[in-house]
Amino acid sequence: MAVSDQISVVTDAFEHRTVGPHFINPCCFGEDFASWLLSRLAPLRSADFTLSEPIQEDYGWGLWARKGQDGFWIALSYCGDGPQEEPAEWVVSVTHDSGLNLIKRLFHNPDMQAFSQVRNAVWQAINSDRNITVTS
Repeated sequence: MAVSDQISVVTDAFEHRTVGPHFINPCCFGEDFASWLLSRLAPLRSADFTLSEPIQEDYGWGLWARKGQDGFWIALSYCGDGPQEEPAEWVVSVTHDSGLNLIKRLFHNPDMQAFSQVRNAVWQAINSDRNITVTS
């Protein structure tokens, strides 16, 4: 069962103009966004979640939130082909990910309470910052 949710946001609060020397491609913005979000998600640790450090992807950055057998990928996808002067557009998604284990993919039902905890913590962090505008 695929479990995922996403929102679109616009913000100038995070870097989207200068391509870093460590970027996989010119669209890998979001490192500071992911670090900011990780700091806001720290309270999940008291609910038995483990949180990874931010990880660069070809579309932006992401991080893992794990609880028990369940992993949740939080992706911060930059919507652009390179640096932008206008406020950057982002898609933030939370997805349950069973990994490469085929048996787990077929027969493990995601912990919906854990999914909701992660998603709600992400949405709350974003909605509580007046420098971020949710567009959908």
